[in-house]
Amino acid sequence: MAEEKQLDCPSAPHQHPEARLLGVVLEEEGAPRVSYGEKGVDLPEDFDAEQLDVDPGHAIRFAAPCANKGCGQRKEGGCGLGREIIKRLQPVVDVAPACTLRATCRWFAENGTASCLRCTQDRDAPQEERRGLAACPRNTLSCRPPDRSERVHA
Repeated sequence: MAEEKQLDCPSAPHQHPEARLLGVVLEEEGAPRVSYGEKGVDLPEDFDAEQLDVDPGHAIRFAAPCANKGCGQRKEGGCGLGREIIKRLQPVVDVAPACTLRATCRWFAENGTASCLRCTQDRDAPQEERRGLAACPRNTLSCRPPDRSERVHA
């Protein structure tokens, strides 16, 4: 039996031991939007978000291997956060933006392009739309994958 492809979380906490830089939040047409990098960039071992003087969860978008069943966002066999974003937020672009994560993105794998049309705003939507859309907890490692030997696939 072939091993399932490892998917990535597009909303991982910066403390995740395998976090990579996916994009940065920039002001675009009067609204904050994620501007994706041309490639995923591993964070240096000495990366210290406290030195940034900004909330890294709102200023930078991180990706990391999906923890699958080990993640607190896992609901009904998939990513509950990805589903809720589609359910609650309106698209902000007409065409999916270029993204280096798409081939392994958990949200895209489960929900298709509908995720991509909302992805740049998921943390910056109006407060009333964001209520209950907590991304993977920023101050914990709850989205950290189990040891590779214990990793379970969706």
